[in-house]
Amino acid sequence: MTQAEQPTAPRRLPPAFRVLALSEAISAAGSQFTLIAVPFLAATALDATPSEVALLSGAQFIPALIVTPIAGKLADVRDRAFLLYASHYGRCLLLIAVVGLAAASLLNYEILFAASMLLGACTALFDTALLAYIPDTVEAEELTRANGQLAAVYAVAQTAGPAAGGLIISGIGPVLALCIDAVSYAGGGTALRLRRQPSRHRASKQSAGIMEGFSAVVRSDALRRLVSAGSLFNLAEQVALSVLFIAVVKEADRSVAVIGFGFSAAGIGSLIGAWASRRYGGGDRARSWVWALALSQAALLAALWSFTLVSWGEPLFLLTMLVYGGTLAYYNVHSLTRRQILAPEGMLGRVNAAYRTIAFGTIPVGAGVAALLLTLTTAPMAATLVAGLSVVATWILATGTYSTVKQESA
Repeated sequence: MTQAEQPTAPRRLPPAFRVLALSEAISAAGSQFTLIAVPFLAATALDATPSEVALLSGAQFIPALIVTPIAGKLADVRDRAFLLYASHYGRCLLLIAVVGLAAASLLNYEILFAASMLLGACTALFDTALLAYIPDTVEAEELTRANGQLAAVYAVAQTAGPAAGGLIISGIGPVLALCIDAVSYAGGGTALRLRRQPSRHRASKQSAGIMEGFSAVVRSDALRRLVSAGSLFNLAEQVALSVLFIAVVKEADRSVAVIGFGFSAAGIGSLIGAWASRRYGGGDRARSWVWALALSQAALLAALWSFTLVSWGEPLFLLTMLVYGGTLAYYNVHSLTRRQILAPEGMLGRVNAAYRTIAFGTIPVGAGVAALLLTLTTAPMAATLVAGLSVVATWILATGTYSTVKQESA
């Protein structure tokens, strides 16, 4: 092979994207503190009951169904960089307010619940705008690599963040931990503001109806299949995760620490999957994400059955959780890239908002299905009944998606 024929290393992603990745690394690390600090603060300082703590943990997800469609429209008609750093600053101010009220002994559960919902609204705005902003910072052929790099940032934060957050909160307390997260949001927002990238492919306010995003998904065979696959997977995954604790701790009589190690293994797998999507994904080889989606569900099922099938259940459980995290991250990167490519001109924000609203809407349904099935059968069998059907349906949907991508993107 001559020197001219030797493959060249991929060029560095543009500065605007590198700043975005740095901003996400800062804020994602700080967010892990809040995920632990808020329920800990409620339980210790506000004497919240276990059910109140559980409601508080889910409060940030409640506004998503309402805010996300509106955020999709804003992402199509407004400057996306502004929406991103405004969301960061909004979360920073909310956390500062909580810290100030706690220091003045004026904080109560109701205020903390309301603050959590507002934090969730800011997060929904940020997440929706982010999906539309990434194509503003890189070219189309770089999307898979850029999405993979951001997925790696999240994987590192989710793997190391909870452990670091637990240690920091136990050392300095939840209030000061919230201060750290507020600073991380301020830093991330400032970085985005200083190196903002103008939005491309924006729509006019007159043509940017919220429901047009849902209509675009319905009209596109590939987008319909992507939404269906994501919705089915989220439902089945929620059933599996809802019964995972019971399957491992109650029915298999293992320590709760095994659960923690399992999710750490999934986080490490996510990092591997994100790296693999950057290194091997994209182009025609993107068909591998079809296999990855089915394999992630099979791995999660194997994790649930690991202690029942073999005597060395712990190593098998950790291995299957590693595979689950890796294949799911690989699929998510490619699913996001497909949506970014297939969304009609000026509709990326609303298409992604429609996807998130529909696909994430099945998560509470999965929790209800899990509760019902657990009254009828064992935890692994409950997850198997749902995920078995989901694997088959998802395979059909995802395979069809790949076959229509070239037709609709041509």
